Amino acid sequence: MNQTDQVWLENRVSAAISDDFYLDRDEEKRIKEEGSAKGMLINDIELVIRLELDKYGAVSERILLVELDKLLHQFTDDDDELDSKEERDTLNKVSRPAPGKKMGLDPRIAEEYVSSFCKVNGVRRNTDVKKWGVPVAVISTLTIVAILAFGGINLLTKPDVETVTKTVIETKVVEANKIILNDQDKVEIDDQLRRAEQFIEKAQYTEPPEKSAKASLDQIKQIDPNGQYRGAEVKNLYSKIVEHYISLAVKSVQVGDKSNATKWLDRAKLMNTDREVIVEKEKELGLVATTEQ
Repeated sequence: MNQTDQVWLENRVSAAISDDFYLDRDEEKRIKEEGSAKGMLINDIELVIRLELDKYGAVSERILLVELDKLLHQFTDDDDELDSKEERDTLNKVSRPAPGKKMGLDPRIAEEYVSSFCKVNGVRRNTDVKKWGVPVAVISTLTIVAILAFGGINLLTKPDVETVTKTVIETKVVEANKIILNDQDKVEIDDQLRRAEQFIEKAQYTEPPEKSAKASLDQIKQIDPNGQYRGAEVKNLYSKIVEHYISLAVKSVQVGDKSNATKWLDRAKLMNTDREVIVEKEKELGLVATTEQ
């Protein structure tokens, strides 16, 4: 990067963060697109951005979201559950300013990401259970009253009570799992699948987070969490990305760079698939001690 381009980029980043010490994803994306249009390399752009952020004590929303994603995986990969303490600790970690920084992740952005993460990855979120605890209790009470009023059921007659309870439970399960995809949903899945394939061809697997194969595949998972439409193709692309990162990890170990190998396998874990394969590869490469908590 020549001196003129570097000065322009430094001023561009400075203007974006001078008011709030916060570089959101859209603004960072625009800066990178403008820099690329001027012929700058993406690695050089990211280096200048990082240096300017450190200079002003500012933060990158994109980087904080990557940290948030990793923390959420650490808490939920083993049991698919995020309890209230884990959620509180995670949000505090990214929302409070780190040493040398004047800002943390916007709490609204953090909350939206946690909600989306739990939905996409099938994680049970205890805060959601608490929100619905009172309504469910009220509904149960009303159900009992209705049974007594209209059915004339004798509560001591055990078979009748069991029959009613079973019917209610079965109805809830069906409704909870019922997903109807309309034509627009399928069109969106087709489009996101096409984008994911294009990102893979460009080696944009997880970076940048909002414009990568993972972003497109996660969007599909939000629309169709059960993989009813083109689910096998989506799973295949997730696995393809995992294979790519495993390959990079192996190459890193071969040249004696275990730190980079760990980084590649951590990215593989972000795909939330083929977990056993990744863990076995960690053991094989001697990385378990540095990656497992």
